Amino acid sequence: MQKITWLRRLGLVSAVVAAGLATTPVAAHADGYDTPRSATAVGAGSTYAAGFAAAEQRARAAVLAVGHDCAPGTYHTLLTYASPGGGTWVFQSTHHAMCAD
Repeated sequence: MQKITWLRRLGLVSAVVAAGLATTPVAAHADGYDTPRSATAVGAGSTYAAGFAAAEQRARAAVLAVGHDCAPGTYHTLLTYASPGGGTWVFQSTHHAMCAD
């Protein structure tokens, strides 16, 4: 029985992950999600979690406002303001998604 080294195992795992990442966009396009859309929105809340969620929800709503069905996509969210007492948290979020025409 051949002993698999740590480096070889890492290489095998990396190859499987790379193959999965390479096929993911193809699968999304095959389902009709072939139009990239993105939107940026600002959201605020009285807690960190509430402000974060508000920004992401507004960005997602802006993408869906076009009226097309969209895949879940990805978010890039950035804290833009936090009040000194911690009562207000403001975030800016950009949502990127593949949508169907």
